[in-house]
Amino acid sequence: MSKPIPPKNRAKVAERSGGICEGCGNRPATEVHHRQYLSRGGKHDVGNLIHLCGMGNVASAGCHGIAHSSEGHELGWSVNSWDNPLHIPALRRGSLVWLTNDGSTPAADTEVPF
Repeated sequence: MSKPIPPKNRAKVAERSGGICEGCGNRPATEVHHRQYLSRGGKHDVGNLIHLCGMGNVASAGCHGIAHSSEGHELGWSVNSWDNPLHIPALRRGSLVWLTNDGSTPAADTEVPF
């Protein structure tokens, strides 16, 4: 069993999202999703977390369900075990952005120091 997400990281993700789904931007965010799953070596780092609507791992359950589908990979909401989540942009409310460990979301066409 893994340790829970540190409260300071969960708080940064909640602050970044403002309580609204970072995927669609239309519904309350209910799940903090690991872009690189813990089972794939993912960490509780803020840049690996995205606040999504829905629950569970089925596509009919909002953006969190989509994150667990092949579409989630295309959107940057899920990343491979060999990828660094900081190097994979994510679609956030219609814009492709970098999710950083400091909680910022610069546009994906800007250079972000890793």
